[in-house]
Amino acid sequence: MEVREQVEEQVERLLGGQGSEVTGCDVGLEQRDSKPASLRKNVTYIVCAVIFNDKEEVLMVQEAKQDCYKQWYLPAGRVEVGESLEEGLRREVKEEAGFDCEPITLLLIQEQGPQWIRFIFLATVTGKFITKTT
Repeated sequence: MEVREQVEEQVERLLGGQGSEVTGCDVGLEQRDSKPASLRKNVTYIVCAVIFNDKEEVLMVQEAKQDCYKQWYLPAGRVEVGESLEEGLRREVKEEAGFDCEPITLLLIQEQGPQWIRFIFLATVTGKFITKTT
């Protein structure tokens, strides 16, 4: 199997919520110490949505957390155990922006060490806006 096919297979596993075995690391860990990545134990997957409206404006949400209160961000959040990346994306957009959405394509994967990986998707709104009441 060529390298490209291996990468595509790994991405498909990640998109399906299966995780990936860590067989090497560039932060000084020995090969024998590597263990499979496990969501919420030694790795955090973050999903993030880039959604445009008809005017080519990007959907942003204001943060409610105290340490970054009212700062503007793309809808994003942690993938829960048992969720695929797409399921996590749909849930986060619904929770943070009130929209149903559908991922179109994976735009970018960002990594901060082997324990934090963000998957940024281009997505589209598929349902009506749901107004949140508090």
